Amino acid sequence: MQQSAEPAIRNKKQGGFTLIELMIVVAIIGVLASIAVPQYQNYTARAQASEGLSVTAGVRADIAEQYSLRGSMPTAAQLGIGDDETLDIAGRYVSSVDYDSPDIEVTFSSESALNGAVMEVTPIADSGDDGAANPGNGWTCSWEDGSDAQDNWLPAGCRED
Repeated sequence: MQQSAEPAIRNKKQGGFTLIELMIVVAIIGVLASIAVPQYQNYTARAQASEGLSVTAGVRADIAEQYSLRGSMPTAAQLGIGDDETLDIAGRYVSSVDYDSPDIEVTFSSESALNGAVMEVTPIADSGDDGAANPGNGWTCSWEDGSDAQDNWLPAGCRED
């Protein structure tokens, strides 16, 4: 039986990636990053803005209770705040909270994504003739004039729609 001789040199294919394949992968990563980074920044700003609503929950409950007892919006003195209307409330991203009846003003720190913006938390007005603020109807949020914050950053629980 005759054996066939195998060639002495085998054709070996080079392994690895070509330069064009690597450039395509880098381009795909760049496109994904250009979409993901702004979305992450929006997510971060919305999360930080929701802290403003969370830290005011107790004050909003006190205001609603005083309103139900008195029939009108309480003053800062009636809530035990004092004359300066500044509450001793702060958070990781919230630098201060002020009560100026009927509004609660939440100021965010300059280190946050909201960069010192001021969010106004206002009781929803009655649908009756007087249109007075009534915390029993819920609360709405808005950015104070001059704040460069976007409306879609407001917490979903109090957006004016």
